[in-house]
Amino acid sequence: MRGEYNTRQKREMLGFLLSHEMMHFSVDEFVQAMEEQGVRVGRTTAYRFLEALSEQGGVRKYLSPTGQMLYQSVPVNENCDRHFHLMCSRCGCLLHVDCEMMQALNEHLMEEHRFRVDARQSVLVGLCQRCAEEEKHGAD
Repeated sequence: MRGEYNTRQKREMLGFLLSHEMMHFSVDEFVQAMEEQGVRVGRTTAYRFLEALSEQGGVRKYLSPTGQMLYQSVPVNENCDRHFHLMCSRCGCLLHVDCEMMQALNEHLMEEHRFRVDARQSVLVGLCQRCAEEEKHGAD
């Protein structure tokens, strides 16, 4: 019976992550979001689950600007080795940037400066649109 519960619980946690692709959560936020969906998950269980998925590549683990460990569900076809990332210094969201301009920058750095960027580790920090708008309206 106990193994059955864990299997169901893992399916529900995985289903939740798949339905919230590209969103980021701390372990506590993940536990709370699961509870809001009617699924009770212990903090340790959630932590171990998210850690296992991060090792398998289904979840990206990163440190927010405030020092909090965050987990982000990424689509199966998402390849973080080939694109840059943008991180909001306010809310901690991580955006994946796969565009020609960033690829051109990567090529320029290699050709002109003999420097190969590790795209998986590349993070440009600034404000996301939502936080920039909130900051703008707060100043008004």
